[in-house]
Amino acid sequence: MGTIPLPYIIFFLWIEPVATLAGAYYAWLLPWAYLEMTDVASAPGVLGLPTATHVVLRQLGNLYVAFAINEAFVLRATTDLKVWRTLLIGLLIADFGHLYSCFPLGVKSYYDVANWNAMAYGNYLFVYCGAATRICFLLGVGMGGPKRAKSKVKKSVRLALEEAPPVTPTQMNKTPAQSTRRRKNKSS
Repeated sequence: MGTIPLPYIIFFLWIEPVATLAGAYYAWLLPWAYLEMTDVASAPGVLGLPTATHVVLRQLGNLYVAFAINEAFVLRATTDLKVWRTLLIGLLIADFGHLYSCFPLGVKSYYDVANWNAMAYGNYLFVYCGAATRICFLLGVGMGGPKRAKSKVKKSVRLALEEAPPVTPTQMNKTPAQSTRRRKNKSS
């Protein structure tokens, strides 16, 4: 992983996939706890978990697993920055979708840290950190700055100080090197 800085490797290949699998665990195996931690007031009570809700939570858990696998396995398979950027843009969009999905809990839920439980820390703080880390990566923070290849061709611009003769269509199709050779050949 020579081109990817260590903090990004630690977060994207280890911390986030493991944390995402924790969300999958709760959605799959402890759905009633998942719902209670999300919103106690609307969690199913004595009647139990509706079948449709149970199915949807298993689907959510599956999406968390897909998220973790894609991030951990795809990013481990390459150091190609184009692949990393492409995947992380997709996950950044998913971060905003995840935050939007919490909107029914109210705007205050996004910043009311004093009333957060473990689920809220996962839904908000962890997603904020993940999105911020992705944005930093996409902006190149900590990547050593832009590396530009030096051009082997010298580029120069000549100022036209006097009126230049009109250019014919055939002259327009020639490269500067061809035009220069032709002028040198005519003058000798």
